[in-house]
Amino acid sequence: MRHAPPLLEIDVICASVCVLACATCLWLWWRQRLHTLRALKEARRQVARLGASQQSLRDAERRRIARDLHDDLGQQLLALGLDTAALARQYPALQAPLDRLAQRVQHATRAMRAIVDDLPAEALESGLEGAVQQQIDQFARLSGIRCRLEAAPDAFAGRAGHGMDNIVYRVLQESLSNIVRHAQASEVCVRLRRQEHSLSLTVRDNGVGLPQPKAILGAGRRSHGLRGIAQRVAEAGGRFDIASEPGAGTALTMSFPLA
Repeated sequence: MRHAPPLLEIDVICASVCVLACATCLWLWWRQRLHTLRALKEARRQVARLGASQQSLRDAERRRIARDLHDDLGQQLLALGLDTAALARQYPALQAPLDRLAQRVQHATRAMRAIVDDLPAEALESGLEGAVQQQIDQFARLSGIRCRLEAAPDAFAGRAGHGMDNIVYRVLQESLSNIVRHAQASEVCVRLRRQEHSLSLTVRDNGVGLPQPKAILGAGRRSHGLRGIAQRVAEAGGRFDIASEPGAGTALTMSFPLA
């Protein structure tokens, strides 16, 4: 019993040291966390400044391309429309096909203006569902390639936002154009699925496929279209995947986040 007070004092000292050590560790952890948060905040500011600078450069380049399209392609389309009207007057028997050609020229002119003005595609005025179906029907009619749409009943429910609708439409448009130019396919399936926080678009063909799906993004004629698709998807915060084998067709899958 005579040794109890010293033992008690030792226990108190040990407890005090432990408390002090814990407090020191907590203070060091909190200090490190504050430092990390400050560094992360600064990194985000730098990324934002860099993004703003890159966006400024992209806007300047976009304006230059828009001027070139308007001044060059716009004049060519205007001349084509005038020539078509002149041919229709000169050859009345060709009135019907020339009228269809004139409508195509007018549609191309409106599409060009929509791109120049950075406006959503004209087809989207009736909503994404109507625009997608119209694009598929037009693709099948002009290319002779069978094309079907697979979409769950809720695929077009709600709104992804007109900006996102425009991205989905443009990506589908470029995907189908790539198939016409390169795939040598006889059938295409377009699948659209909506989940709680994402909208996925898959364009699958039964064509010649790709020898190296990942490497194709790096070089080659077909890579230009795929790179454009990948860039659009990335800028929308989405994900782009390619699944393909030689002779077994290609599947492009794009997933877009929904707010």
